[in-house]
Amino acid sequence: MKLNSKTTKRVTIEQMLAERGPFSLSTYYDSYVQIEEKINCSEEGVKLEGNIDECLFIIYTNPDVGRNLQSNKFTDIGEEILLMKGGSVLQFNEEDHEATYQHLQKLPNHRDFLRRFRMFYGQDEEKEMDWHIKRELQQIMKLPESELGIAHVYFSDIMEDWWVNCR
Repeated sequence: MKLNSKTTKRVTIEQMLAERGPFSLSTYYDSYVQIEEKINCSEEGVKLEGNIDECLFIIYTNPDVGRNLQSNKFTDIGEEILLMKGGSVLQFNEEDHEATYQHLQKLPNHRDFLRRFRMFYGQDEEKEMDWHIKRELQQIMKLPESELGIAHVYFSDIMEDWWVNCR
């Protein structure tokens, strides 16, 4: 999962088809291939548990997407519903996103990648996310309101350290 908070109002198809950039499918595909290699790796200590078929690759962002990226098809998001904090989900399909499939057709397994790719767009911004995080911490840890602020700061510091040093 990648969090992508931007001041951009819309993510465009041009941004997604660009070779590089914050919403580049080519960049996300490269990460997908690296993760797939780690899952399938036979070296001890490196192999990730599970199967690539069990994985979803999620981009969570606050901007909306352009009309040409939206789809009228139902997106089955299953357990990922807990990630929905406003907005909607982009899931590629060959009917509505033909240009995307054609653009990536030279990449091996591009269909598998696009089938597993989700963009949760139009989601709450960072400030609103703090509220959601605090609510989850309070429910999970059964914290009184008086301890919630310090628990949130501690949790945020741990997550930031993990994000910077361990990913």
